[in-house]
Amino acid sequence: GVFRRARGRTLDAFLSEKEREWKGPFYFIQGADPQFGLMKAWSTGDSDSGGDEWGQEIRLTEQAVEAINKLKPKPKFFVLCGDLIHAMPGMPWRKEQTADLQRVLARVDRDIPLVLVSGNHDVGNTPTPETVAEFQRTWGDDYFSFWVGGVLFLVLNSQFWYDASRCPALKQA
Repeated sequence: GVFRRARGRTLDAFLSEKEREWKGPFYFIQGADPQFGLMKAWSTGDSDSGGDEWGQEIRLTEQAVEAINKLKPKPKFFVLCGDLIHAMPGMPWRKEQTADLQRVLARVDRDIPLVLVSGNHDVGNTPTPETVAEFQRTWGDDYFSFWVGGVLFLVLNSQFWYDASRCPALKQA
């Protein structure tokens, strides 16, 4: 309940009836890979199972949120592309990394909707129905569309193009 999530394959932060019409220029912010835990994992050379510290990532993400909140005029939205956290599905520290990222993202100005996109660390290199469902419970739909300022935005779960062997029905959808 910290922020809006995409549900029903759309983002309810924008009313499509109101947003389908062009009203002039606007901008949005794109960020990627906050990946809480990666810096420690890389520094120790254990990027597969390391990552038991993520203080640096917290500080960097807090700085990004502070900078975004100061922008005038405000961006229409902030899209954050995965990998949201470093711990792969089923790995240690996943819940803690998720909780810390949600805590930091809760500080984004409420007038700047968050658009969250999955990465391989969020749904797995080979996603399963279970890992996709976990992402959806935690962050919202893994693919959806929404209108802003006369522009249709599409958010895709690109892991399905990498390897959907364990969830072909989800790829088809």
